[in-house]
Amino acid sequence: MKYIKTLTAVVLSFAMFATTVMIQGTIDTEAAVKIMFGKKLSMTAGSTDIVVVKGKATATTANKKIAKIAKIKKGKKSIVTVKGLKTGKTTVTIKVKKSKKKVPVTVNPAKVKKVTAALTSSTSAKVSWAKAKGAVKYEVYFSTNASSGFKKIATIKATSYDHKNITQGVFVYYKVKAIGNSKTKASMSPASNRLKTWKLVWNDEFNGDKLDMTKWNNEGAKGDGGYGNHELQNYQLDYCKVKDGALVITPTFKYDKNARKGVEKSYYSGKIWTKGQYSVQYAKVEMKVIMPKGRGTWAAGWMLGPGSWPACGEIDIFETTPELAKTIIPQSIHCGKYNGLPNYSGNKHTDTTVADATKAYHTYGIEWLNDGVKFTIDGKVTWVYDPLVYSSMDNYMEDNRAWPFKQPFYLILNCAIGGTLGGDVSPTYWTNVKTQGNIETYEDYMYVDSVRVYQ
Repeated sequence: MKYIKTLTAVVLSFAMFATTVMIQGTIDTEAAVKIMFGKKLSMTAGSTDIVVVKGKATATTANKKIAKIAKIKKGKKSIVTVKGLKTGKTTVTIKVKKSKKKVPVTVNPAKVKKVTAALTSSTSAKVSWAKAKGAVKYEVYFSTNASSGFKKIATIKATSYDHKNITQGVFVYYKVKAIGNSKTKASMSPASNRLKTWKLVWNDEFNGDKLDMTKWNNEGAKGDGGYGNHELQNYQLDYCKVKDGALVITPTFKYDKNARKGVEKSYYSGKIWTKGQYSVQYAKVEMKVIMPKGRGTWAAGWMLGPGSWPACGEIDIFETTPELAKTIIPQSIHCGKYNGLPNYSGNKHTDTTVADATKAYHTYGIEWLNDGVKFTIDGKVTWVYDPLVYSSMDNYMEDNRAWPFKQPFYLILNCAIGGTLGGDVSPTYWTNVKTQGNIETYEDYMYVDSVRVYQ
C-alpha cells in the first residue's frame, strides 16, 4: 500500500512538472515574437504604417475591410507594411515560426485637404473641400481669425457647404474635420484661404418712377464725337428713365430708308454718373444689367478717377462691342501706360462670352483692392489686373502710369451709338417705334436692375 502511495506521488509530481514545463513553454513561445517597432498602429485611411519584427515573420489582419497587409519584407528583421482601408479598429497578428503576437490597429479618417471658400453674396460663402478617405461625415468650423476661435457651424455628408448670414465687412476662415466610425479620431484640416466679406455702403435699386438725382447727374456729359471715340449720339437726361424697378437707357436714331442711312444729328442716348456726388476708393462694385441688342450700340458701366485721361485711370466693369450678337463682353483697365491710343501698347482687358447678355440680367463686377483689380461676371473671376506684373518699378504704388488706382473713382452708366466699340449703325435688332414717310425712328433698351458698392 505504501508502495502504491509512493508511486502515485511520483506520478503526480511528474504530471505537475510536465504541466509546468508546458505552460512555461507557451510563455516562452509568445515572448519569442519580438516587436522592435510598431507595437500599436494608428493611421489614416489610405495611408500605411509598419511593424518591425525580429526574425522572419508572417502577418494577417483580423478585419480585411479595415486594414490589410500591403507587403512583408523578410530577413533578420521583417518589415510588415499595413495599409488602412476603412475607419475602425482591428488587429494584426504577427507570427515568427510558431510564436505570435497581436498588434492593435486604429484606422482614422484622412485629413481634409483643399479647403477653399468663395463669396456667393455679400453675406454668404460656399466652402468646398476634397473628399477625405474614410470619412463618413464632416464638421465645418468657422472663425474670423486664422489661428483661433473656430466654432462648429455644420455637420454634413457632402463636400461643400453654403454658409449664410455672415457679418459684413469681416475676414473669414474655415476648417473642416473628417469624422469616421466610432472610436476613431477626427482629423481637422488647415484653415481655408482668407475671405473678405463686403459691407454694402452705397446702392441704387432704381425703385419708384424717377431717377434719384441725389445720386446721379449728367452735367458735362458729352456726345456727338466727344472723347475722340467718333460716337454719334448726343447725351440727354430724358433718355434715362426709371420704370418697373430698373433704369432704362434708351438710345434712339432716325433712319432714312430711301437713302439707307441714318439721319445726321438724330442720334440720342443717355449717360449718367455720380461725378461730384459720390466717389469710392477700394471697393467691390456690381452692376446688374441686360445689354442693348441694336447694331451699333455701345453699352458701358465704368469708373473714372479725377484729372485728365488717361493719367486719371479708368476701370471698365463691362462694355459691348461691334459684334452683331452682343455676346462678347470686354472688361478693361486704362491708365497712362495702357490706354489704347496710337503709339501705346493698348489697354489691358479680357473678353468673356455671355450668350444671353441681351436677354437676361447678369451681374458684372470688380473687386478693387490696394494691390489689384479683380473682374467678375456673376461672381466668377474673369481676370485680374495685378500691378506687380505690369509695373516696372519695385514699388508699384509709386508707379502712377501703371497704378493710378489709389484715389477715389466715380461711377458711370451710358449707352453710346457708333464709335470705336459701337461700330456701324443700322436698324438691325432695333425697335421701330415710328414711321413717317421714308423716315423711321428706332429705339433700343439697356436695362440696369441695380448698382451696388461694397467695402
